[in-house]
Amino acid sequence: MQAKPHGFITRGIHWVSAAMIGYGYLKGLDSVSQLSTPGLLQFEVIFALALGALFVARLVWTKAVAGVTRLPEDAPKWEQVASKAVHLGLYAGVFGIVLSGLGIALAYVTPALGGVFMGAMIGLHEVALTALPALLVAHVAGALWHKVVRRDQVLESMTGRLPV
Repeated sequence: MQAKPHGFITRGIHWVSAAMIGYGYLKGLDSVSQLSTPGLLQFEVIFALALGALFVARLVWTKAVAGVTRLPEDAPKWEQVASKAVHLGLYAGVFGIVLSGLGIALAYVTPALGGVFMGAMIGLHEVALTALPALLVAHVAGALWHKVVRRDQVLESMTGRLPV
């Protein structure tokens, strides 16, 4: 059985999300002290809010319009479970990064929230920043599995036609 292609909006949301995550990793801060630059602090907050809003919109769009998965109905149960787990993990990772990043910014500008709160937000941020790449690798590996092994057009449902 072959996968049904995603529409233009779903593909657009997917690839804009990927680009924003990539940019966030490439641009990331080396130290919380860099937030002392007002323009940088403002940019980081706006970027986090934009990424969070995009992922909320993505979640709503996926659930209400686009459908959650493109796995063929005859996909083995383990593929369905793995796909769902990786996608939930990706959402949790992004929301963890966004919310903890906003928490760090809030703690930075509100000294009363420093200490334990700041430490907890930095810890959550680091865990999410570490987990997300592993989940992205699993996501890409699953897509390549469908391209090379299953040949069921799951990868092409998000990329369009690709050469064999």
